[in-house]
Amino acid sequence: MKEDVEPIPGIYNYCDSWCERCPLTKRCQNFALQYPNGLNQPTLNADTLVNRLMETLELTKSYIHKAQQQRLLPEAKRLRQETQAAGLTNHETAHHPLATLCDTYLSQTAAWLKHEKDLLEQAGHQQVFETNLGLRTEDEALALLNRLKDAWETIKWYRTLIPVKVVSALQITNGNPDAMLQAYFNGKAKLVLVSVDQSLLAWHTLLETYPEKTDDVLDMLVLLDRIRRHMEMAFPEARNFRRPGLD
Repeated sequence: MKEDVEPIPGIYNYCDSWCERCPLTKRCQNFALQYPNGLNQPTLNADTLVNRLMETLELTKSYIHKAQQQRLLPEAKRLRQETQAAGLTNHETAHHPLATLCDTYLSQTAAWLKHEKDLLEQAGHQQVFETNLGLRTEDEALALLNRLKDAWETIKWYRTLIPVKVVSALQITNGNPDAMLQAYFNGKAKLVLVSVDQSLLAWHTLLETYPEKTDDVLDMLVLLDRIRRHMEMAFPEARNFRRPGLD
C-alpha cells in the first residue's frame, strides 16, 4: 500500500516545532524545506527550539519577499505580522501583561531546572535501589523513569515556545484583522493553550512523584493557569479552532 505523503496545507503554522515527536513530518512542506535529508536527532533542549524558531523565521522572511513579488497581499500581510511576533519587534506587544507573565514563567522555570538539574539522574539511582529491594519491578521502574523523562523534556521545550507564540498571537491587537487573520491568530492561540495544557500535565507528573517539591511546583502551576485563563479571555474562540492535521 502506498504511503500517504500528501502535504497538509498550513500545518506548520500551528505546530510546536517539535519535529522529533511529530508523526506528520512527511506531510509538512516546512519540514521538507528545512530538513530535506531528515533530522540528525539533535539534543532536545531549549537551544534546539530557539534555533528551529530562528530557522522558521528566516524561512518566513523569504516567503514574505516571494509573496510581495507575486503581489499576494493578504499572505504577505499575515507573514509580516508573524515575523514581527517571532522577532519580538513590537515593543507594545512584547510588554503586554500576558507576555510579562510568560517572561516570569520562563525565568522561574530556568532557575528551577538549573537547581534540579540532577533530578533525573537521582530518580534513576532511586529506582535501581527500590528495584533491588523488590519494592517494584524493572518494568514499573522503567515506566516511571520514562514518565519523568517525558515530563522533564516537555517542560523544557514548551517553556521556550510559549512566550514566543504568545507574542505571535498578540499581534492581533495591532490593528483590525479580517476574518482570515482572526482565524489565523486563533490558531496561534490554540497552539499556546495546547502547550500550556501539556506543561500543566508535565508539572503534575513531577508533583505526584516528588510531593516534597510541592511549593515550587505549585508556583509554576499557578503561573501557567494564569497564562491559560488570560489566553482564553483574549481568544474566546481559540479552543474551537481546528489546526489542520493536528486537531
